[in-house]
Amino acid sequence: MKRVWVTGAVILILLLAGVIFFAPPFERTPPEVKLPPEGYIGAKAVLQIRAKDRRSGLKEVVVDLVQRGRRWTVYRKAFPRGIHEVEISLEIEPKKLGVMEGSCVLEVRATDRSFWRFGHGNVGMAEGKLVVDWTPPRVELLGNTRYVYLNGAGAALFRTSEDAFEAYAQVGELLFRAYKKKDRRGFLWAVLFGVPQYAEGREVRLTVKDRAGNARTLLLPVHIVPRKVVRERVSLSEGFLREKVYSLLPPERQDLPPEEAFRAVNEIMRSRDDAEITRIASSSSPLPLWEGAFSQMKNTEVTATFGDQRTYFYRGKMVGRSVHLGCDLASVAHAPVPASNRGRVIYTGPMGIYGNVVILDHGLGLASLYAHLSHCTVKEGEEVQKGQVIGYTDTTGLAGGDHLHFAILLSGHPVNPIEWWDEKWFRERIVAVLSPFLGEGAKASEEAPSKAEGRRP
Repeated sequence: MKRVWVTGAVILILLLAGVIFFAPPFERTPPEVKLPPEGYIGAKAVLQIRAKDRRSGLKEVVVDLVQRGRRWTVYRKAFPRGIHEVEISLEIEPKKLGVMEGSCVLEVRATDRSFWRFGHGNVGMAEGKLVVDWTPPRVELLGNTRYVYLNGAGAALFRTSEDAFEAYAQVGELLFRAYKKKDRRGFLWAVLFGVPQYAEGREVRLTVKDRAGNARTLLLPVHIVPRKVVRERVSLSEGFLREKVYSLLPPERQDLPPEEAFRAVNEIMRSRDDAEITRIASSSSPLPLWEGAFSQMKNTEVTATFGDQRTYFYRGKMVGRSVHLGCDLASVAHAPVPASNRGRVIYTGPMGIYGNVVILDHGLGLASLYAHLSHCTVKEGEEVQKGQVIGYTDTTGLAGGDHLHFAILLSGHPVNPIEWWDEKWFRERIVAVLSPFLGEGAKASEEAPSKAEGRRP
């Protein structure tokens, strides 16, 4: 009888243990922890951490920094019942904590509300390596274009320490990417920048950053030379609105009144197209592809210049404004359009108000755009030579007559193209500044400057 009781007790205990073992309150799945990517952090950093427990819920999350045997608890929080997932945006200042520059370990421990481990719960742990760095890169300015016309362009050459990761020139809100190559003393950088009238500022600042985000900024010694602004009054005809404006609108907007239709094209579509052009032209070869100064399309008259301010009227009422971001070149109808310099095709196709477009990359953030073409004779990715026919002029887009709209872009931002046709300007203001970077790869041509018929100053 006693033996039966003992056997029964053992079975009961085993059954009870099994019930406890498999009961939801005793679940044994640890919380999931997701860390930020391993990398560099500077004097100030924001770490994005995520913890999740689908079953019993989170009880506590603790975040530590560990370095050379020392531990700093930078976050500890207990959570009420019912919290199954948290996203933590953790701001830390390693230098103030006493963390030294160099490697450290980020440790995160998340505890759930399970009764497992005698009520202490399951623990999910994760750790990742970080590099603490709060020292900005060293920068040495080697040269830059000192005099830049408003709407014009310039160049700068500088050297940095090897920890430099990113650099750019900035004019107002516009950023112009710098390109680097290794030399014996660190990195040599080249940047092409513009000072267009539409930028909210006239100072040119050079910023260099490392992987931790530490930045050093220099104010470039650049004198901005003013230019006269051309203002033009444009009267919109019924025929232009019907044939050009409404033809660019989708079917559902064909019933817009003329003033609203023009605004939809001139403001909304123009803004969208310009943003897309900037995006496309922001991707550039880190090596110069050009050969000498750029060439104006032969036998053409410049009928509109960069920066022209146009005011549009319909039936005597002002209905819009625009700033011209290139040069209009007029020749015979359907004239062949040559590439203004050696480069690579990065876009062909329709582009709203600009009609059929070709965009060429010339390296170091420099690009050229050819608009209002009837069709394109090149394909994306194709290498083209200076003078090679890439399309034919036409009236596509918002063009009022057959012509070529030609633009020069730096990091996607339009600047005055006329300077780039001037061999002397190109040699003295661009090539001379960047010659240590360019080396033998891209030198200004020694041929005489080409004459531009009808060119405006």
